[in-house]
Amino acid sequence: MSSILPIWNSVYNSISIMVNCATAYHTDINGQQQWLDMLITVGNYPPLDFVITTLNLQFRYNPGTIIAMPGSALEHGVGYANGNCACLMYYMQQNVHESVGIPLCNPPHISDLQL
Repeated sequence: MSSILPIWNSVYNSISIMVNCATAYHTDINGQQQWLDMLITVGNYPPLDFVITTLNLQFRYNPGTIIAMPGSALEHGVGYANGNCACLMYYMQQNVHESVGIPLCNPPHISDLQL
């Protein structure tokens, strides 16, 4: 796997594609709470909602929507789309970092900001 590192062109070490699927409410595993996942939805489907149950929030999840959120920290889910829907999910996995010897970053702290 480390042979691919020189040509990998993303800050994310994992990519998945989900097509025409609903997701039950869940928190993601194998990540860290300070990492942001990126979700991009494409397709042709009627209105759909992205729900973050942890915060009691509901967002319209129209085609072309991009959501960045810490999937390991916040419980979330999406209902079934009656149409053609695909979600590209970009995320980090701690075990991938460890297997190629890339150190993990520290959680952000307010003192990291240069004011």
